[in-house]
Amino acid sequence: MTALERRSFAVAVALGLIYLALIPLKPYPLSWLLKPIPMLTFALLAWRAWRGIIGILLAVAFIGAAGGDFFLDYGDRDGLFIQALCSFLVNQLALVAAFALMAKGKPWLRWRMLPVTLYSLLLALWLVPAAGAYQLPVAIYLFCLYAMAIMACRVEDKPGMLWLGAMLFVIADSLIGVNKFAMPFEYAVQVIVAVYFTGQVLIAAGVVRLKWGGP
Repeated sequence: MTALERRSFAVAVALGLIYLALIPLKPYPLSWLLKPIPMLTFALLAWRAWRGIIGILLAVAFIGAAGGDFFLDYGDRDGLFIQALCSFLVNQLALVAAFALMAKGKPWLRWRMLPVTLYSLLLALWLVPAAGAYQLPVAIYLFCLYAMAIMACRVEDKPGMLWLGAMLFVIADSLIGVNKFAMPFEYAVQVIVAVYFTGQVLIAAGVVRLKWGGP
């Protein structure tokens, strides 16, 4: 990355941490604007790193994440839930396609897929019946989330930042479902946002690092 790109990445991380720190003060003006900015920055950085179809897909993925962030915050994590779910679905599908292209020619089966497979299966058996009227969209989303995780497992020759970020993304999105449909828990927003943002930072850092020849 250039010096400007490194500074942009650092600013995006700092803004995400500021959003997390300000959660106890919500509602406050323009929180819905602060939250998506890091994802939009990651979209630009990923596109600049990869260009071509992979860069476009990665940019679309992070733009989808920004949309989900906006809808969750602006809708107070509930009123615009379906819109947020659709935005994150775009994020997942774009990541599936991007990771598939990045993993072209690499093995389809890796041992690191087993834990996320078991976790996703148990999660689906628990959350889908509890989702009520949202059973179908939740089931579709969980499948796409799992597909993203499986493709992430293929990209790196050994587990690295991208893999860890994808796993944290799975955990964060599963916690949204747990909190909404199955078992609400204290400090859910802080925990979910912290895990989610960490996952996205690692995915963004991972895809950029892979492009520039990192391990």
